[in-house]
Amino acid sequence: MAQNLDLNLHWQQFIELACTRFVDSGTDIGIEVAPLLLPLAKINPDWNKLPHSLPLEMSIHAITDEKLRTSIAAIVPHLTWMERGVFSNSREVNRAYIELVGPEGVLINDQFRFGIYWQQANTFYPKHRHDALELYHVVSGTALWQMAEKNFKARPPGSSFEHLDRIDHAALTRDEDLLALWAWRGDLSFDNYSMDT
Repeated sequence: MAQNLDLNLHWQQFIELACTRFVDSGTDIGIEVAPLLLPLAKINPDWNKLPHSLPLEMSIHAITDEKLRTSIAAIVPHLTWMERGVFSNSREVNRAYIELVGPEGVLINDQFRFGIYWQQANTFYPKHRHDALELYHVVSGTALWQMAEKNFKARPPGSSFEHLDRIDHAALTRDEDLLALWAWRGDLSFDNYSMDT
């Protein structure tokens, strides 16, 4: 019971910090999602008792904001990650995400999706697209991101950027793992998600 109380406090701090970062991003999606997300800081998730096997330690250790690092380090071992991959450059799972809030989230909500995304170093996430409006906020690791046919652009920690509906986008990590917060607005369905092979 004491552990759950501690986790709930870390959850509350994490949600509050995520909301602050979304508002500070100056993006339309961040500004829309923050007031919808903030009340959920007081709703405690059902914590998972089974450990996951993702190598997140370096990504978490690289977060420079001590409060954010502490809260993420406390909660992520007790959440179920959706593992994705394998892409052509790896034989292991090399990306994963958690939907913390959303139609399939730890907390059910039909207005937006919100979660954490991880991508291992030296991994290419091919061009993909979806109907949802998407926001990423990088918390650790610099990755290269491409939108449509533009050149890849380095996105360091603290970067916030949006992908508008049906715009192709891709991500490439080099020598650092990526950890980012993400949110979807608009059409939340995965029905129109597609990815190049």
